[in-house]
Amino acid sequence: MKHLFLALLLLFTVLSCADQSADEWDKPVNHAFLKENMAWAFNWSKPMPAFKVIGNLYGVGTYDLGIFLVASESGHILINTGVEGSYHQIQDNMTALGLEIRDIKILLTMQAHWDHVAEFARIKAISNAEVWATAADAVLLEDGGFSDPLLGGEDGFLFRPVPVDKILQDGDVIEVGENRLVLHEQPGHTPGSASYSMVVSEGGTDYEVLIVNMATINPGTQLTNEPTYAGIKADFAKTFASQKQMHPDVWVASHAGFYGLHEKLTANPSYNPRRFYDPSGYPLAIAEFEKAFQEQLRSEQD
Repeated sequence: MKHLFLALLLLFTVLSCADQSADEWDKPVNHAFLKENMAWAFNWSKPMPAFKVIGNLYGVGTYDLGIFLVASESGHILINTGVEGSYHQIQDNMTALGLEIRDIKILLTMQAHWDHVAEFARIKAISNAEVWATAADAVLLEDGGFSDPLLGGEDGFLFRPVPVDKILQDGDVIEVGENRLVLHEQPGHTPGSASYSMVVSEGGTDYEVLIVNMATINPGTQLTNEPTYAGIKADFAKTFASQKQMHPDVWVASHAGFYGLHEKLTANPSYNPRRFYDPSGYPLAIAEFEKAFQEQLRSEQD
């Protein structure tokens, strides 16, 4: 297999095979052995209690994967769903919050990769939620990742296809109840990657909140020499320019390590609106990923 996780196959063959007795929805579409052991090794399937980020924004995902719920009495917005089987973690966390999956109205993604969207089809079937996505990532969602320029194809990392109900563009507003999210197209990691911003008022203070898709470069990605897809270099550059113009007070990301989730929760085990307040950490994180981008460009030119 020619994709970025090929090298991991040798590592994971020494691991015991994951239990296949779960509900059919829980079973990976393909590469079950590799996917399930990757999820285990990277803590993508490790349980994690729900936590309040700020206002009506909650983390309902696993130990490493960012799955975010924007709740309201009129229904909820769910951003990302994680790998196959993550449904149970989402359900447990929503139940702990006194909420129900059937009240999800809109499903959004930050990036249409298997480890973030594998449960879209199931949750849409259960809740009748609408799937909204950028045009480029809508293609991936509807063909189950087959057309993904890096991870797709017959031997790719696929997931259950899901129909997209609405195409979103940069600056579009997503509203459910009193919650208002603004979509920011920030492509590169996938052709249609996106981040979401909102303003949360709490305790008489307004907080700029960002659910950011960091512009990570997966192993195997090519920016200039036989680029992974046409325009990928410009897309990453556009994303870094966009992200550097943003100045969130509170920010979270698609993986725990990107925003220091566990360190911040350890420092603030009880909720307060500043538990994820980190305006100075955000530009440092963006600079780190932009540095990796520049290093990748240099390596391709050598």
